[in-house]
Amino acid sequence: MTSAVESGDTVLLVWCEGHSPERIKELVERLQEKVGSNGQVRVENLQRLTQSAHPDSTFDRAVLGALSPVQTIHSDEVLGELVRVLRPNGRLHIKEPSSSAENGSSLRTKERLISSLKLSGFVDISEASIHKPNEEEGEAISKLYNIDKEKIQMVEVTCKKPNYEVGSISTLSLTLPKQRKLDIKPVSSDISKVWTLSSADMGDEDIDFIDEDDLLEDEDLLKPSADSLKADCGPGKKKACKNCTCGLAEELENGVQKSTKPKPATSACGNCYLGDAFRCASCPYLGMPAFKPGEKVALSSRQLNADA
Repeated sequence: MTSAVESGDTVLLVWCEGHSPERIKELVERLQEKVGSNGQVRVENLQRLTQSAHPDSTFDRAVLGALSPVQTIHSDEVLGELVRVLRPNGRLHIKEPSSSAENGSSLRTKERLISSLKLSGFVDISEASIHKPNEEEGEAISKLYNIDKEKIQMVEVTCKKPNYEVGSISTLSLTLPKQRKLDIKPVSSDISKVWTLSSADMGDEDIDFIDEDDLLEDEDLLKPSADSLKADCGPGKKKACKNCTCGLAEELENGVQKSTKPKPATSACGNCYLGDAFRCASCPYLGMPAFKPGEKVALSSRQLNADA
């Protein structure tokens, strides 16, 4: 991955447990030679990266998985920390073991790796470079993640941090489109003309309007007789309809004398004969003595005489 850095870059090289100090030193020397005297190469252990407290926007390049054997899966926490320490437009070069298909283990596929990079905030992700691991790496990864060696592949991807700092705020200038003016004609002061249509208003002078009088037959214009109207109340019916319009209601009211005989008092609850304790406030028997059901109410001589 030495070709991924340029002269004057500040590079962060991340190593893992199992890498020999000799290989780390050799790679640092090659990277330092590439960045020159104006650049700088720093080394950090993967397990302590989130605890190292590097300042924001410190590095131009970050390199992960450059040392063999490559066995580590880089967590979302590590990827998020790299987004923080990289400068805007800073690049990340990552290499890690992957599975050619979903297998239920923690070894993720190429698509899941790219998805994790996107969710962490990286953009401009390059086409993944895929190759088979060497025999030593394949055996170690197969035992570590309990996966068939034939499904293991090495994935190498380059991506970059967006051209802004984490937490940056930008004011958006939104220009709202001008509202189109509606061509609304003023309402006529004569409301009666609002619903009056003419052939000119319809936009077609050839329209023929139908005269509603032409829709009536000759028998529709005849006035019905009073006898035909009374027939609607039914033969032998002594009571006019509720909304009578034939005149039967008036005839019955003028010709039939209404009965003036008062209706007998009736009980609503059926307990009036028991006495006032069982009678309602509007009971017709209120104040009368208790009686047997069906018995005529009669006042005693003592009740008829005034108190002395």
